[in-house]
Amino acid sequence: MVFSARWVWLFGAFWMPMLVLAQTTADCEGAVNLCGDFYSEENASFSTGEVMEYTGECNEGTEYPSVWYTFTVQEDGLLSFILTPNQVADDYDWAVFDISTGGCAGISAGGTSPEVACNSFGEFGNNGATGISTAMGGTGTSNGPGNANGPAFNADLPVTAGDTYALVVMNWTQSPYGYTLDFGFSTASLYDGVAPTIADVVVPCDLSELAVELSEPVLLETVELADFALFGPGGAEVDLAQISPVNPSGGMCQSFTLTPSAPIQQSGAYNLLFTSDAGSVEDPCGNLGTGQFDLQLTALTPPTGWDPIAILRCEDEPVVLQIDHGAEQPEGIVWDWYFDDGGSMAPEWLATGGPWIAETDGIYEVALSTSPPCFSATGTFSVASEDCGLFIPNVITPNGDYLNGAFRVDGLEHWPASRITIWDRWGVPVFTHSNFGASAGWSPALDGPVAATEGTYYYELIIPRGDEPVQVEDADGVHVLTGTGDLRLTGEITVLR
Repeated sequence: MVFSARWVWLFGAFWMPMLVLAQTTADCEGAVNLCGDFYSEENASFSTGEVMEYTGECNEGTEYPSVWYTFTVQEDGLLSFILTPNQVADDYDWAVFDISTGGCAGISAGGTSPEVACNSFGEFGNNGATGISTAMGGTGTSNGPGNANGPAFNADLPVTAGDTYALVVMNWTQSPYGYTLDFGFSTASLYDGVAPTIADVVVPCDLSELAVELSEPVLLETVELADFALFGPGGAEVDLAQISPVNPSGGMCQSFTLTPSAPIQQSGAYNLLFTSDAGSVEDPCGNLGTGQFDLQLTALTPPTGWDPIAILRCEDEPVVLQIDHGAEQPEGIVWDWYFDDGGSMAPEWLATGGPWIAETDGIYEVALSTSPPCFSATGTFSVASEDCGLFIPNVITPNGDYLNGAFRVDGLEHWPASRITIWDRWGVPVFTHSNFGASAGWSPALDGPVAATEGTYYYELIIPRGDEPVQVEDADGVHVLTGTGDLRLTGEITVLR
């Protein structure tokens, strides 16, 4: 939209500027924003605009060629204005609506922007001034239609600070000569002298943009990216790439989206402020944006997912699943466990947070998320069971028949890096191995400098089991050994030939 400031002369006096929107002022959405007591329309309207709008009960709702005006009350008081035709015979009708809640769209019979004053009184060939003025003999809130329903003025109208009003003035006689408006008799303060400020800034959890809400609508043509600056921790300026208006209307906008060139990565205190680099944003009454808005931002680190990891567990023994078994995670991550037994149903929710003790084979999925929820990832464990108990013999017979000729521990292949040392009866080491489960075992006929003779030997087996339980079957029976750290097993081996 294109805007221009119209400087008005009346009776030889220099009047205050009124900002006129290039969009048609014959529609409420394109209304003239009043910024002073006096306004002169030298060429009356011959248009009803793009939308035929409701114009009040006294006008029987009909819109004639019109101009719309709008203003927001700054201080409580009484609204009064005098509308004076430039030709006394001309007849101008008008209505005032409270658009604080419903906006222009709410103007209708019984709508959310109610009619608060209306006057269509007039006499053919002798009309003169009209408006709201108790001092001019005004009474009531609605007069007309016609000369039998006067007077030409309504009583002063009480108005409240913060409320916004729309005034429609209609050229009933379709005269070309225009009129003047004088609001100078109002006791209420009607015109905005307050600079726009940054009222609120909302940042999504991924810190990819800033939703900026100003204290009032500003002229869209005055808004540029250089009107804003964002500074972070240590005073470092954040590079801003784009500014976009949100729901602009009539060349005005109050909400904007600021987009950094890259999502913000550092937590800390930030300051968004107006700058004068591009002249600053401007409201309809020429007030320039000022001030800053302080906010605290927290940069979240996304969790890390992983592809399925195969986990073997011993039969009838649980296995503990931890999320850091899949990948290292940042602080503040929350997660949920789900289980899929391979059926057709959706995975079943198991629990929130913590490790999970898997006692059943199947697929265990972890749904990870930042807190607050913003970034997410998934990881999967595929748990299968096998017989991984240890069987430790106490007699071997290396007699050449290839049966039971070596000392080995069945199941030890599931415990890599298990170490063993075997001594004879005099304490002399005869065999050592640093990964005994991956070996063929100790063969007295093959291992060592000389073949081991019959007799008793002693072993120490060290299993790096972490905190997992180990089931052992030996000469003393079957037992499950629990604890943490390396498991040390000792015993005797009898060699018979």
